[in-house]
Amino acid sequence: MTSRDALVSLWVLAVLGMPSCRGVGDDPTKRVVAEVGGKPVSAGQLDAFLEENLLEDPATEPLPPGDLARVKSRLFDDYLDGEILFQEAQRRGITVTDNELADYMTPESPATPAVRALALRDLTIQKLRESVVRAQLRVDDERIRRWLASHPPPEGEGQAGTLRTLRFASYPEAVRVRTEIVGKKLSLEQAEEAYGADSLSDIDHAIDLGAFPEHIATAVKGLAPGQVSQPLPFESSVLLFLLDPPQDPAEAEERRREQARQAISLDESEKIADSLLEDLRKTTPIVRHADRLSFPYVAEGSGGRAQ
Repeated sequence: MTSRDALVSLWVLAVLGMPSCRGVGDDPTKRVVAEVGGKPVSAGQLDAFLEENLLEDPATEPLPPGDLARVKSRLFDDYLDGEILFQEAQRRGITVTDNELADYMTPESPATPAVRALALRDLTIQKLRESVVRAQLRVDDERIRRWLASHPPPEGEGQAGTLRTLRFASYPEAVRVRTEIVGKKLSLEQAEEAYGADSLSDIDHAIDLGAFPEHIATAVKGLAPGQVSQPLPFESSVLLFLLDPPQDPAEAEERRREQARQAISLDESEKIADSLLEDLRKTTPIVRHADRLSFPYVAEGSGGRAQ
């Protein structure tokens, strides 16, 4: 063997012995694709997350490679954000019991270790966010007053009542249910529970009734509060319309205040959760190993250029 042949042989052996970042047959559980706060994130963990969250409709055309890479890149970033929150939850001693995890997982979820680990992580993060929101959320009367002042109710709301609809498969069934409602043998709540209902605000009557033939719209507009319409055939079903009496002013006011409280709480909860993540990002180092991913990583704001 010449000296040149020996060098070539050594080079081949060296190449064959090099660890592959994306190599076929490598162990995803040992291939580190990122570090969050000094803790490794394996390709196996990321693959399980992508499989759970990358929902593709088999009936539609698959995404072009570039778009798919961008979607996977954003999911990768989301997973790393989740790791930041998960580590913070662990630092705070937040735990999840087996019963809580069993209740959280859906029956359709495959009972694999990877899926279980993801569910455990998601529920732990959820409990962290809830604890932070509970500690910081404050909705006082002044905030409710300002919200109500900036969100006045539509003119006439609550004065004419609320229109409800019940849908039936046959005319005799609609007649029977109407007779029971009018005769006080069946309450509106029981009828809705049994047959389903669409609750429409009276302010939307003109819009909603515009979808019906004129004779149905006329019949409904002639209802007085508390009345039930005659069965009205429509397309392949039969409808009953019920006009609830107007609300008691005190009840209407309390309902508006509760609506305000819920709207403020939802908006404030999102801000608190976003602020928590932003603060943790500042103190938690993240290192991405884009060359070890199974897809081209596209940084956010890079204009779609893979790294």
